[in-house]
Amino acid sequence: MSGLEKVQVKPTRTRAEMAGLLDLRRSIKARTPKFQRQESWRYVRIHDEWRKPKGIDSHMRLSVKGWPALVKVGYRVPKEVRGLHPSGYRDVLVHNLHELEELVPSRDAARLAAGVGRKKKIELARRAKELGLRVLNGRMLLFGEKKTAEPEEESKVDKEEQKVETTKTPSKKSKKKETKKAGKKKVGKSN
Repeated sequence: MSGLEKVQVKPTRTRAEMAGLLDLRRSIKARTPKFQRQESWRYVRIHDEWRKPKGIDSHMRLSVKGWPALVKVGYRVPKEVRGLHPSGYRDVLVHNLHELEELVPSRDAARLAAGVGRKKKIELARRAKELGLRVLNGRMLLFGEKKTAEPEEESKVDKEEQKVETTKTPSKKSKKKETKKAGKKKVGKSN
């Protein structure tokens, strides 16, 4: 081959294979310990976030039994699912429509940035729905929207039926009054 080389393209994983890898990641994460910085439990001034122990006599560095575990490569999860959202999609932060339209629906899920206002978030959520994209933090943004417009004739018939039903059923107050009256009559008769 003169200058042209064959490039091996990795086959993309199917949804079933990805689900299996996500389950494997979940099981690995379940048995992975919470890594603590050495002696963070002892001193207030030392915070919990992980730092590698480097002391010459450090029991933690030497992995002595009874001391917290060290961060090691054996706790790693499969490369294909590393950093993915639990749903299996790539978590992409979105600030505007241009960034939203660049996403791939089969691979990416949008997370609306916190600095975006409510009006713009609703607009982004509508556009994402049109594109078939998943919005990870879009709960209740499109809650009040009507799904389809009802024909006028059917809605008029439905409203009339509802009016008839409401007039037939007695209210709670009228039920209470009836039970009080019935109770008084019983009391008067028993004397």
